Amino acid sequence: MKPKTFVMIALAAVISGAAAVAAYTTYNQWDQGRVVGEKLVPALASGNVDVSSLVITREGNTLTLESNANGQWSIKERDSYPADPDKVRALLVKLAQAELIEAKTRMPDRHALLELEDPSSKDAKSRSLKLLDGSGKTIADLVIGKRRWDAFGSGKSGTYVRKAGDAQTWLANAEIDVRAEVRSWINPTLVETQSDKIQTLTIHIPGEELLKIERDASDKSKTQFVGLPADAKLKDTTAADGVLRAAARIDVDDVRKLDAPPSGDVSTVSFKNEQGLEITYWLRKDGDDYWLSIAASGEGDAKEMAEKIRNQTKGWEYKITSTKAGSLLKRRADLIESS
Repeated sequence: MKPKTFVMIALAAVISGAAAVAAYTTYNQWDQGRVVGEKLVPALASGNVDVSSLVITREGNTLTLESNANGQWSIKERDSYPADPDKVRALLVKLAQAELIEAKTRMPDRHALLELEDPSSKDAKSRSLKLLDGSGKTIADLVIGKRRWDAFGSGKSGTYVRKAGDAQTWLANAEIDVRAEVRSWINPTLVETQSDKIQTLTIHIPGEELLKIERDASDKSKTQFVGLPADAKLKDTTAADGVLRAAARIDVDDVRKLDAPPSGDVSTVSFKNEQGLEITYWLRKDGDDYWLSIAASGEGDAKEMAEKIRNQTKGWEYKITSTKAGSLLKRRADLIESS
């Protein structure tokens, strides 16, 4: 081989190698030398820090989860309403275990494809997640993007992430589900009992005639509306059972402090079951939303459940869906076919 040819080949190899190193370095760095396989939140993974609060922001909505001295979690924006500790713990475990597996784009104009755009921008789908210690020092400041289904095999999804202020994006090997919604961080089920054990239920809506449902004493599988005209024909013969099912389980989307008993245009739904549990729901409409508060009492087998419901709900009002409200607040006109 001619010396000139050898030099040209060697020079090409050097240039190619340098380009490869530069590409690899660019591809695998995340701020201060982060590389593939590194923990998403090293400080959390080391166990050397205590997370005292998590701040989640999406589309201008912020939710702050705070831990008190006893390790109990609550939602700051909801007057410290208790958060579900298992849900918070599950997120922290995932963040501690998550690793950066595959580097993605560094181009800001492509961040939105991974839902990793600036969380403060209009219509952003990304979520901001900050972890703070007891002194308010930032442990991690992350942007959480969309999930990549089955990224690591069947049933093993990943999540696109990046560090706030850094253009480098990554695929992490964990399903990191953070939402700035109250329902995601509380126990949303306030009441859960068997509808076929409810004996009586009454519905009172201001300006409407009282509606009452009773279970047949001789055949407990049958229920009926009491006091309807003898010739009344129901639009739906299963309507009574539908109301009982709606009352037997209450799931909520949001919560707010209730400083005084509900007043104004308030409807009530009350029922009693075989175990002696008695529950009353007060429902009122605020704008387009329906809000519900609860009273519970019971003796014998029902006493423990009643106390649990009271302890959880006393002093609070809960937002329910319009569908749930419509299932509870039935009027005679909703039930009887017009002649």
